[in-house]
Amino acid sequence: MRFKKITPYALLAPILILYVLLIGGGLIETLKESMGYIPVLGLNTFNLDSYKEIFTQNDFIRDMLYSVYIAFVATILSTFLGIIIAYCFVTSRSLVIKSIVRKTLQMGLIIPYLYVVFLAMLLLSQTGFISRLMYNIGVLKDLKSFPELVFDKRGLGIIWVYVFKGTPFIALFVLNVMSKISSKYGDVAKSLSASGFTILRKIYIPLCSGAIIWSSCIVFAYALGSFEVPYLLASISPVPLSSRLYSLFINSDLSAIPKGMAMNVILLILGGTIVGAYAITLKFLLKGRRA
Repeated sequence: MRFKKITPYALLAPILILYVLLIGGGLIETLKESMGYIPVLGLNTFNLDSYKEIFTQNDFIRDMLYSVYIAFVATILSTFLGIIIAYCFVTSRSLVIKSIVRKTLQMGLIIPYLYVVFLAMLLLSQTGFISRLMYNIGVLKDLKSFPELVFDKRGLGIIWVYVFKGTPFIALFVLNVMSKISSKYGDVAKSLSASGFTILRKIYIPLCSGAIIWSSCIVFAYALGSFEVPYLLASISPVPLSSRLYSLFINSDLSAIPKGMAMNVILLILGGTIVGAYAITLKFLLKGRRA
């Protein structure tokens, strides 16, 4: 019996050791460089100057809160839409509609982020397709009347991209679990005059809480740490931390390496803490629905 319990861990040991060596070694090197220890550049002493410089910057807290705001709003919208789509898919009786919805979600999942960024520029900019269409049908007097949805301080274009990509991921993730729930629960609830929203809130969401939490946390973590989308669509100020970190990495000044590594460590710690808090809060809210 003991051998059977140990076997799964023994089978996972080779890949776990590899991950520990690669990721752990990278983290140690990042931590050393963030503390100013880079012998190749002639920096042979440990210090916390980079951390002090980052935390004394006036715009650091602002950029951090801006990053959390974008990730939180995008994740909440993606989670809500993903759950609704999954529930409509499960309760639909049309095989044709189910096939179209599943293929659409799969297509949205495999489209690269950079393609969606390009699509956002084509559709949502003040000279994009939507603004020109509204201008041609007489809704807008001029193109400048169209609200700024990309390169704006509210990050609406960035949020749109994350929602566009996050919704199919969460919907498919939740759908795989929700489709395995027996329809008898819903039939019994309907016989007791429960509405569709009540069935979703009281039956499907609690039973799919694990899938919702995990998929939502993955989307939140990616939106918080991804750099390419905010780097291409963010305004000049404020700037998400991930985008500012990328700017430090591509800086030709080698003396900026410790600062970049320090911000990398800070983003890792803050990101892990915020995602953990988000997961605990979401778990608490979903458990509360079971009462």
